[in-house]
Amino acid sequence: MEGREFNDSFIVKARQERERIEKTLHSDEVVAEELKQSIYDDVVTIFGIPVIFKEFDIIEDKAVIRMPSDFIARSDDEIASVYFLGSKPQYVFSNGYLNFMLAFHWTDSHIPEESVFDFLRFAKQAIERIGPKSRIIEEERLQKDGQKIAILQMIAQTIESVNYNIMFFTVLEGRLLIGSLTFEQKYRKRLLPLALEIVKSFAIKKEEKEETEG
Repeated sequence: MEGREFNDSFIVKARQERERIEKTLHSDEVVAEELKQSIYDDVVTIFGIPVIFKEFDIIEDKAVIRMPSDFIARSDDEIASVYFLGSKPQYVFSNGYLNFMLAFHWTDSHIPEESVFDFLRFAKQAIERIGPKSRIIEEERLQKDGQKIAILQMIAQTIESVNYNIMFFTVLEGRLLIGSLTFEQKYRKRLLPLALEIVKSFAIKKEEKEETEG
């Protein structure tokens, strides 16, 4: 009986210590210091974890984006286990310990590049039809090296959590490309600046763009 009480006490103390460490790593002071960092720095600290960002070739080497160096492409089975409703993205990147996931759905919908910003209106209408479980926070129209990217920030309520989602839309080889970066809303203050930098680092390779225009 004494041994069991000792074990219970040890478990409680271990849990309290873990919670104390977690609270420290998410404190306003720690987050304020980490917010000074950028994904273009040599090392970025995210909730006390050192992370190195690098540029990756993605989507059949047709585009590039900057993300954590240990992010890996998830298998079809892993994607299906997360996106079990509606259209599934073909490309999903994440690791086992950071609280965000990057996904791309290269659709079969053909739209002219000049219509990307107009598409934002239809995307907003579709999200608003979902009802109170989804709420649009902000939208942005970005033009970068002749490439149009429409960005939509939203909060979505799921069964298990409240997520913050940054969706972005562009055209790749004449087809609509939808990207999304998702993390839990409670980590918004720390992760949103990094997430926006990641999204805005996305670019279609010049040779791909030149071939399409040619």
